Amino acid sequence: MKSLNIHIIEDEPLIAEAIKTVLENENHTVTGISLRGKDAIYDIENLKPDLVLVDIMIKGDIDGVEIVTHLKKKLDIPFIYLTSLSDEKTLQRVKATNPSGFIVKPFNENTLTTNIELAYHKHEITKSDIEINTQSDAFFIKNKGELIKVSQSEILFFEAYDNYCNLYTAKKKHLLSQTLKRVEEKIPSSQFLKVHRSYIINFSKINSIHEGYIFIDNHKIPYSKSHKDQLMQKLNLL
Repeated sequence: MKSLNIHIIEDEPLIAEAIKTVLENENHTVTGISLRGKDAIYDIENLKPDLVLVDIMIKGDIDGVEIVTHLKKKLDIPFIYLTSLSDEKTLQRVKATNPSGFIVKPFNENTLTTNIELAYHKHEITKSDIEINTQSDAFFIKNKGELIKVSQSEILFFEAYDNYCNLYTAKKKHLLSQTLKRVEEKIPSSQFLKVHRSYIINFSKINSIHEGYIFIDNHKIPYSKSHKDQLMQKLNLL
């Protein structure tokens, strides 16, 4: 596989250095080792690595699951948990963050490198869940191995759903396996407008706007104060 920039969140220096050695032997670059939760968030937001290895039990006020929950709202990168915990409560918390991998300590070199390769491969595939066909003005959406064509003019709005995103048309709702932020990067700003941290609308589908809400078909969508000015600028007021 290609060389990756990988960040390590691990508060045991000996374990962190051992992981670093394995990664560098595989020609990966270690962007850094974070020992505490808040430091990890700052480092990753600034360094934007290709993949993150994160210990769950880490020094500081927040643990590894909370770190991933926070970062997934801002970055579309794969996270692999490294932990000695495997109890049901921890697993339920981990599953809620939809990680790209979960490795129970102690682990060997092959387990680590294989999980990294699989996680990054999965990430590259899911990045392509929405592809724009600029010549036909359409999106192609992956659904159980099938590519479904959706015209941009059919789309009413996108709605954030945890680490996923819902695409609404007048007839159907599609679940996309990527964040609203990733969708926003792929759709044309001339037609779609973010009106709330959880909503992007097809501007041409607006029926009415009233008391902090946008009405599209039978949907009532909130817009935030921070997006109000941009919304009003796009309206063709008489």
